[in-house]
Amino acid sequence: MKKLLLVAAAALLSLGTISAQGWAWGPKVGATFATANGIADAKIIPGLSAGLFFESVACNWFVIESDLLFSMQGFKVENDNVDASVRLNYISMPILGKYYLIDGLNLQMGASFDYLVHTGAKVKDVEVDLDGDFNKFNIQLLAGLAYDFDFGMVVEGRYRYGLTPLTPEAEDVYSGMLQISLGWRF
Repeated sequence: MKKLLLVAAAALLSLGTISAQGWAWGPKVGATFATANGIADAKIIPGLSAGLFFESVACNWFVIESDLLFSMQGFKVENDNVDASVRLNYISMPILGKYYLIDGLNLQMGASFDYLVHTGAKVKDVEVDLDGDFNKFNIQLLAGLAYDFDFGMVVEGRYRYGLTPLTPEAEDVYSGMLQISLGWRF
């Protein structure tokens, strides 16, 4: 955990040295809609995300952004045999490029580096301990669309697709998440 926080702090501090044109930061909150790709009956589970974003202007049409977020993810499985929900809480650090199309409209692409801090599961309303059953690190590709208003508000939607398996046993099960966020730039 200490190594992850050190890497996150170094990455965020390095954003200020990327460009002499300036940098900005702000809070961000949003909703997450996560599932597990590779499980036949997996359903979406809603959650929240909250944290800070930092960005550095590379040129008039390109910005580099890094976030430090608490992110609720997971999935549900509902069929005739199973009624279960799995909640996976991460500290996420997305690093991405924002390509400005027109005005504040921008296309986002990058990767998110996530560290699992808590696992919770319920099977038919009974709490189940799954600590150690999921990989602690998760890397996700992300793509999104956002609009940065002149007065500071930022509205964005991103889709994140996992590149690392959720569990060591099931190597074909990956995370998938839609994230909708609202932020304020200072």
